[in-house]
Amino acid sequence: MRRVLRTFKKYYPYIEHTLHYPTLTNSPLEGINNSIKTLKRVAFGYRNFAHFRVRILLMTRLYQPKPKAPHSLIAS
Repeated sequence: MRRVLRTFKKYYPYIEHTLHYPTLTNSPLEGINNSIKTLKRVAFGYRNFAHFRVRILLMTRLYQPKPKAPHSLIAS
């Protein structure tokens, strides 16, 4: 029982934060990590690391392409 109480005292600030902020979790990050690990298992044949990195960014939607500038109208 002492060991349980020591552990509880040690982690009390973390438990308190969890109770105060129940909606803040690391689940989105864990989901991204799981997606990357799954891709690594499936796509072990990538020769170029840059291509593999781009695939990860596209798959996890971490890459946001820059919007193209609107074409200027040329008056003739």
